[in-house]
Formats: sequence, structure tokens, C-alpha cells
Amino acid sequence: MLPYPDINPVGFHIGPLPVHWYGLLEIISFFIGTLWLIRRGRLPHWEWTKEQVFDLEFYLAIGAIAGGRIGYVIWYDLPYYLGHPVQILKVWDGGMSFHGGLLGVMLGCFAYARQHGRSTMATLDFVAPAAPIGLGLGRLANFINDQLFGRVSHLPWAIIFPAGGPQPRQPSQLYEFLLEGVMLLLILGIYSRKPRPTGAVGSLFVLGYGIFRFLVEYTRQPDIQLGFVMGPLDMGQILSVPMILAGPALLWWAYRGGFETAPPAASGRAQPSPSVPGGGGRP
Repeated sequence: MLPYPDINPVGFHIGPLPVHWYGLLEIISFFIGTLWLIRRGRLPHWEWTKEQVFDLEFYLAIGAIAGGRIGYVIWYDLPYYLGHPVQILKVWDGGMSFHGGLLGVMLGCFAYARQHGRSTMATLDFVAPAAPIGLGLGRLANFINDQLFGRVSHLPWAIIFPAGGPQPRQPSQLYEFLLEGVMLLLILGIYSRKPRPTGAVGSLFVLGYGIFRFLVEYTRQPDIQLGFVMGPLDMGQILSVPMILAGPALLWWAYRGGFETAPPAASGRAQPSPSVPGGGGRP
């Protein structure tokens, strides 16, 4: 087994204010993701300006935070929050759901696309490859914070987490960093280098994340307030099953040109979305 690294969750102080690694890594991921989207937006088949990227990210941030919190409340601890509704607003105390955040981001893309006359699916395609940056660094932050650790294990690389008791556990946060972060980033980055049918990149993200999350959950300690929800499956796996089932269907539909619909009318000119022979998208 390996010892848990003694990492102070507070990275540094700005005067009397502590700056935690979790918040710092989230800021870093936002900065890196923004730079990548700006560079990605300069490609001929995207044509997003820097100002448009900043505007889009405002919608994404609101959707991710609101969706992530609401999803956690509903799926992971609804009885508690029904009895303590004020606690729902205390996002800083923790409790965010990726699957809820994903729905929020999708709604954010829909709202932005409708406002600016773009295709919702093309907007999702544009942002999807940057998502693993935040996911991966977020899992590193979970590891530093001694939270969301894995199940008891006696593998050579198992770690005794201070909050997990005396038994060694799987470093599931690092597995998620490698799969949901590094691996998914490479897959989507390589796949999206060339123009793809509208909806294909976003659909591949749905499929890839669903598979990786479902597999990693077998090594992760279930949430204490829920435990296993359906036989050997926990809530993370239950919520990932629809992604695994929908991903291939969405990809098939994308390559058949099923997402090539014109966006709703809006003020201003809509920017073109990717276009490829036999399956490209258009605004």
C-alpha cells in the first residue's frame, strides 16, 4: 500500500484569505479551457470570436453550477434537503452532481444558441472537447481534499486515506483523472481536429464519459447516505447508463445528418457550424 501524501488543502493565502487547491484547480481548468476554446474557435469550420467564447462561457457557468447543485439535491440527498431547504443554496459546502451539471450545460448551450442564432448541437460540439480539462483537474482536487475515495483494496497502489479509516482504499479519484480527464481529452481532441457531422463530437463525449464513469464506479466507495441503489450499482452508475445507451444512437443519428436543422431566428448573423460531405452541419 502507499501512504496518503500530506498535501495541505490550502494552496496559499492572500492576506487572511485561504485559497484552497479545489478552487485554484477549478480556476486553472477554466483558464486552460478558455484558451483552448479561443484557439479552437479560430479554425475555419468554427469561426468563434474571443468575445463569443466569453459570452458562451457565462451561460455554461450558470448552467453547470445550477444543474450540478440541483442534480445533487435530487439524486443524492433529497430527504435531507427537503428538511433543510436553506442548505440547497450553500454550494460552498459541497455537493455537486456531474450528471446534473451536464444537463445544465446543455440547457446553457440551448439558451445561448437560441439567443445568438446558432445550432444547439453545434454549440455542444464546440465546447465538448474542453470539458475533460475541468473534469480531470476536479478529480485531482478530490484527491487532495481526501474525498470521494475508493473501496477497500489490497492492491500494491492502494492508499490509506485519513478520512477513509485505517484500511487501504482504491485511489478512484486518480482513475477518474486518467479516464474522464486525460483519456477523454485525448479521444475528443483527436476526433474533433477535423470537421465532423453536427452532433457527433457531443455524442462521443456522452458515450465516452458514460462508459468511463460506469467502470470507475466499481472502484469508488458509494455515497454514505445512499449506498448501493440497484443491486451492485450505485447512483453514479445508474445515471451513466442512459449516457451509454444514448451515445451510440446519437452518433448514428449525427452521421445520418439528423442534427442538421436550422437554429431559431435571432438578431445578428449566425456563424457557420462544421460541414463535411454527407453529414456536415449548418446553422
